[in-house]
Amino acid sequence: MNPHHILGIDISKDKFDVCLRPASPADAPGQHACFDNTPAGFKKLQRWLTQQGPATLHACLEATSRYGDALALFLYEHQHTVSVVNPRRIRHYADSLLVRTQHDALDAAIIARFCATQSPAAWQPTPTALRQLQDLTRLRQFFGSQSQRLQNRLHTEAPALARLVRRQLRHFEKTITELDPLIRAHLESAAALAQQVALADSIPGVGPVTAAAAVAELPPVERLEHAGQAVALAGLDPRKKDSGDSVRGVAHLSKMGSRPLRAALYMAAVAAQTHNPVVRAQAQRLQAKGHTGKTVVCASMRKLVRLIYGVLKTGQPFDPNWQERRRAVPCARARASGGAETSNLQFAASPVATA
Repeated sequence: MNPHHILGIDISKDKFDVCLRPASPADAPGQHACFDNTPAGFKKLQRWLTQQGPATLHACLEATSRYGDALALFLYEHQHTVSVVNPRRIRHYADSLLVRTQHDALDAAIIARFCATQSPAAWQPTPTALRQLQDLTRLRQFFGSQSQRLQNRLHTEAPALARLVRRQLRHFEKTITELDPLIRAHLESAAALAQQVALADSIPGVGPVTAAAAVAELPPVERLEHAGQAVALAGLDPRKKDSGDSVRGVAHLSKMGSRPLRAALYMAAVAAQTHNPVVRAQAQRLQAKGHTGKTVVCASMRKLVRLIYGVLKTGQPFDPNWQERRRAVPCARARASGGAETSNLQFAASPVATA
């Protein structure tokens, strides 16, 4: 069903501006309004939309942290089509229109025009259990990164201040030990997620913490058509710039994806180069070609994403000989947690039947 109206939304922490306009023509004027970014503000928006009388509606907003998640879910539950787009797309679209001014009402109008002309894909909410797992793993990763930073400071901190650093470090480590049982309890209450984490954990080099983070950051596997989409969502796809005969850019990671997923995969990739035969073979091939350092590690991260996608898509634990067999046959149960990652998380083996 084609929408009759477009709703452009410029979201911020405390409020959001909207621009309601017809779906065509492209330069159609819009009606502006502003609401509080609260449940009460959402209800006011719904009453305002009812007064305007659009039959069908396509709402579009930027993925600005998590400020717009509640509003997107509210509109989705009220049977509206919703698109949550990368802010870079909106910024470059505004540049293409030679927009020189920026304010909230104008941004909402630009987002509405972008939605009318570009027809972005419809957004689907993340399942509740997966969203809760994402919250837990991201919070654990935050405290883990802060703990590592404090440990690094201890090497150069004055003795009088080192005591304060150690006290804060103990607080972070205590918080991590409290989060691990919460993650484990959440997985015990969500059998499907626990099965997926166990499958990812079967890959040597991927420990239980990384497995939980990978499952939390990737969308449900049925929404992905191939492994390349998972790689792109992790921001691990290569980006190269060539132009004419003079510009020969060096390929870099796009990093247009989940930063928490990349952070979780880095040390797992280092461990996989030793413990995972598939990743180790790839690393050795790249090193023989002259690639060193982070180039090899990034390639290993990309391979791990493909392996994680593979075990989740097939529902079978890791098998190093899978590609050689060329056929999707049940594989022998692989050894779990082959990496060097340490955690008090202990996930059960995958319940998937194996031969």
